[in-house]
Amino acid sequence: MKNKKIYFVVNQGAFFVSHRLELAKRAKELGWQVKVLFGNSGGDVMELPAIKKLNELDIPFAKLKFNPIGKNVIFELIGFLQLFYILVKDKPDLVHTVTPKGMIYGGLAARLAGIKCLVLAVSGMGYLYTSKGGALKRALVWAIDKVTAFILSHKNKVIIVQNSYDFNYFSNKKGVAPESVKIIQGSGVHLEKYNHILEEGKRVVVFPARLLVDKGLCEFVDAARLLRNKGITWRFVLVGSAGAANPTSVSPEAVNRWVNEGVVEWYGHVQDMAAIYEECDIVCLPSYREGMPKTLLEAAAAGRAVVTTDTVGCNEAIVDHVTGLLVPVKNTEKLADAIETLINNKELRISFGRNGRLMAQEKYSIENVVNTTYDIYAGLFYKVRPKCNTIL
Repeated sequence: MKNKKIYFVVNQGAFFVSHRLELAKRAKELGWQVKVLFGNSGGDVMELPAIKKLNELDIPFAKLKFNPIGKNVIFELIGFLQLFYILVKDKPDLVHTVTPKGMIYGGLAARLAGIKCLVLAVSGMGYLYTSKGGALKRALVWAIDKVTAFILSHKNKVIIVQNSYDFNYFSNKKGVAPESVKIIQGSGVHLEKYNHILEEGKRVVVFPARLLVDKGLCEFVDAARLLRNKGITWRFVLVGSAGAANPTSVSPEAVNRWVNEGVVEWYGHVQDMAAIYEECDIVCLPSYREGMPKTLLEAAAAGRAVVTTDTVGCNEAIVDHVTGLLVPVKNTEKLADAIETLINNKELRISFGRNGRLMAQEKYSIENVVNTTYDIYAGLFYKVRPKCNTIL
């Protein structure tokens, strides 16, 4: 499989660097041509370091006009046409799409451009599928479903999902052969980064995610407030960027009001998450829906007890009462109770953490994810290999 050309299509450069960079690095090691195509996120806090990293690794990329949640029809059309032009001109052997808009735009452009091998990675269903809306939104979802059906009719594709719910959803789609749907749980963790982390932190509960309503941010803050009112003095720390280009994003001003109130601390976007896990004792992600949240896999690798919601993605990232505790979605009281249970039981926290580390070693290593993904690539390439017509 020498001299292959693989292009990645993703919403944001920052997401690619944090979740799929190792795939591009492996391609370069194999001598393949690789390129990353992503949208214009409009935020520099996370994007600039990502672009710097791509430049350092000499990984070519193109920043296109579309926005991950853009509503400007002209910019979205321009961005799609840019993407389509690049695929037609460069004719990569394989296109690997990631994130909701990456899948829709990348998958459609790949189909129209006649790309022979297509990988559609579903890391989550995105804002359109996690939030309610009116008639316009329902119409948009209907249209996207129609485009998705056309994309899924590609004859040589693999759909990579991260949880059993999405596996069942796509396996039952019309025109999708069950064998073309594969589960890879998460984007992989560098286990060696967390070998040094001690069993005890500094009496900290951390929320490690973008500051979005859909991530359960408001429930986390309300739970912290309830626990502080009960006299619990542990620190509650938000680690993530605010004001992102997302309809459910919470503004920096709102976050600072919580900080001034004394309910939480806010570190902002942090690149060295290993240091965060070393400081904390409990990782809390009360999200409404995920694919397979990398933060919870990192928490397991770091040997940290987890509190998360009993919802798609999250409930497969932990084992309830073995590596963490599950609580109902949007239930502040149950969330506070679960956090308090772990605060008051050091032995339970340590037990959950140790079990999580063992699970991460068994299932979530970055090497396993990369190797499995490249096995998928090999299967797609095999189907379009040149045929030998010589009669022996």
